[in-house]
Parts: sequence; structure tokens; C-alpha cells
Amino acid sequence: MSLRDLRRELDARGWDCRVMNLNENRKVKSPEYIDVQSGWDYFVKVLRGVRDGCAVHIRCNAESRKGYLLALSALLLARLWARPAFLTYGGGHQQTFFPAPRTSYWFWAYWLLFRIPHLIYCDSEPVKESILRTGIPTERVEPVPLFSVSYVTFTPAPLPPRVEEFYRRHDGIFFSYVCFRKEFELDFLAEVIRRFRKEFPRIGFMWVGPWDREMQDTHQFLRENQLEDAVCVMGSVPHELFLNLLSRSIGYIRTPITDGVCASVLESLTLKIPLLACDNGTRPPGTALYRQGDLEGLLALMRRTVQDHAGMVAAIPDVTIDDNPKRIADSIERICLNWNGR
Repeated sequence: MSLRDLRRELDARGWDCRVMNLNENRKVKSPEYIDVQSGWDYFVKVLRGVRDGCAVHIRCNAESRKGYLLALSALLLARLWARPAFLTYGGGHQQTFFPAPRTSYWFWAYWLLFRIPHLIYCDSEPVKESILRTGIPTERVEPVPLFSVSYVTFTPAPLPPRVEEFYRRHDGIFFSYVCFRKEFELDFLAEVIRRFRKEFPRIGFMWVGPWDREMQDTHQFLRENQLEDAVCVMGSVPHELFLNLLSRSIGYIRTPITDGVCASVLESLTLKIPLLACDNGTRPPGTALYRQGDLEGLLALMRRTVQDHAGMVAAIPDVTIDDNPKRIADSIERICLNWNGR
């Protein structure tokens, strides 16, 4: 969503935007983006872009070694060909590889990465503070929420038949965005669901987000935990469907501690859907917080959501939505228009 909005803003200003797809469908050729067939193909296509005069803007977090290498190589190519280089650091301030002790390899790896781009975007002040601990000048890190009004613009529509049936069979649905990775704490979430269903058997759970390659493992996980009747799982869904599912839920359970101020958190609060989230130090006002691993704490919030839903909704403040794609486009344009190869 952030890429789509930024591209739309830059296109409207007359910039040539070449989008490279690094997602799971990256090998599918399309006129909408540059496909990536392999690591070497990625390197060659980034090199071709910078030789054509393109600036480079790439996003990464501190949960993936591969993502780090992709970002490092693209930013280095931009600097070697004297092009502007921008990094969006999409992680929180408590991720696997960063922040890290100064004595660790990963501290110095991110120390290097953060020194290559001319400007770094992140989603909150706490994340900026963690980046600044590597000695980066404060003016080179710009906190901009990856959120805009388009994130919550959708048309209410019927859900797919099996999903409509799932919602119909339950008195309420808790929504979660999950992937089959450790930061989503699926074992913890499964135990929460088992415990909660003993008290509220007519409450269901909707999981969306697993990539296609994760779906088989996700279904196997639900079978092993005997949660197939309690949980309806969908993969990576279109944003319009995502918002329809979220808006028809009684609450959103957000388990990762590694994220920053992610878009789905702000979407939930904007739509006045009670947000029950692990406290990572960056949650926005209106979030109902529980401590990481605190099963009883999350269960208490879920009970309150079911028993006093109106009160939970009333406690959510209005979310101010700025024109963040314009802010990022303004800063990119400012550097590119004044560029002299420095």
C-alpha cells in the first residue's frame, strides 16, 4: 500500500517510477512492475536502472538476512554510480538482528547499511531513536507513518461464501494478520484460542496473511492443534477484502513485538475496531496492551472485548491521517532535483 501510494504521487509529478517486485510472485512478468527471476537478475536490473540515471529507494527490516543483502547491494550500486539512495526501514525497534549490542556483528552490519542512503524513512520516533544509536545524524532519519487515507477507503461487500458462512455461524470474530514465522507467535495464539473457546465457544477467529508457500504449514498447524473449526484462514488477500474482513470483526489481535507502527494497527483504530496488541513500546493511543507471553493478560482483554464491546470502541480516539505519501515524495523530489552527484 505504501509503495502504491508513493508511486501514484510521484507519477502525478511526472517522475519515471520503475517498481521492482520482490514479493513471492516476483517471477511473474507484468507491465506493472519489473520481475525478478533470481539474485543475479535482481543485481543486473538494479544496475541497469542506476546506469540509466535512476535513484534507488528500497525497503527492508531486521528480520531477514536476504532482505539486508538486497538492500545493501541496491544502495551500494546507487552510490557507486553517484545516484540518490533512499532506505525505508520497515522494522520495529525490537527485531531479531537490530538493535544489537555494539560488540555484535549485526550492530556493525546495520551501522554500515544506515550510512549508505542519503535519507532513511522509518515509521515512528522510537524506531528513529534506535537507528540514531548507530551514530547517524538525526537529519538523515525521517519518521513518517506508512499510512494514508487510502488505507481505509473501501466499499463494503459480501465476503467469499465460505467466509460468510463462517461469520454467520459465530456470534463474533477476532481478526488477526499472521504469517507462519516465529515473530507471530502462533503457538501462543493457539493456546489463547483454546482457552478462550472453552468460555466462549461461539466466538471464531479469522487469520489472513500467510503467503502461498506458508498455507500448507498453516493448515497443518491448525489440524495439529485441533483448531480447524475455530479458525478460518485465508492467504494474502487484496486490501479491499482485508478491510471488509477487519471491519466485520469484533477485535483485532496483533501478536508481534517486532513491528513498528504498522498499517493494519492504524487501520483497525481508524475503523474503530478494538485493537488488542502486544506492547512493543510504539503502539498508538487507544490500543489495549498486553505483555509479551502474558496469556492471561490477552484473555482478559478478549473477555472485555466480548462483554463490553461498546466501551472498548468508545475508548478509541480519532486517528489523525496525514498526507504521508506527499511528505515522502516531497523529500525524495527535494534531494533528486538538487542532486549534484555528492
